[in-house]
Amino acid sequence: MSEQHWDRVLELDPHSVGVRVEGLLVEVEKAGGPAARDAADGVVRELLHLNEAGLARLLDGLVTVPGVTEELRVLAEDELVGGLLALYGLHPVPIEERVLVALDRARRRLGREFTLIDVDAAGTARIALAPGCGGGAEAVSETVCSLVQQAAPEIVEVVVEEAAPEPPLLQIGLPSVSAPTGVHA
Repeated sequence: MSEQHWDRVLELDPHSVGVRVEGLLVEVEKAGGPAARDAADGVVRELLHLNEAGLARLLDGLVTVPGVTEELRVLAEDELVGGLLALYGLHPVPIEERVLVALDRARRRLGREFTLIDVDAAGTARIALAPGCGGGAEAVSETVCSLVQQAAPEIVEVVVEEAAPEPPLLQIGLPSVSAPTGVHA
């Protein structure tokens, strides 16, 4: 691989590739109708299956190398690499763990505390936002959603709920102590 080709591959923006592919599929449909679009979608699916099989074989071979498991976890933190691994269900880090890392980033960025409630089978992450002051709820929610979906692109929806405030502590006073009668200092 030439150095120019290598640089171009490393600088590839996956979001713009996705937009270009969708645009090309629309052009295919306009030119050839729904049957042409279905055929083009089939070609894309087959290429994705081929990539999936190649990535799975690569990972299967790599995990047998001593010490490489942690390196794979670090590589998977890259947005493109992690996104591809998640797309094919091959990400080495469990989804809940990646969401927790994203919530830690959100905590450091926003100065708010978050708790992962759950990630359901439909791909919805429910997150509790600790009560408190700080940025607007909408801005906080947008930041959390962005960080979570960056860390775990297979998350379909992020629901941020403000946790109910803790009930105030019950203050129990001590009975007043008076000197016992008949005691003299």
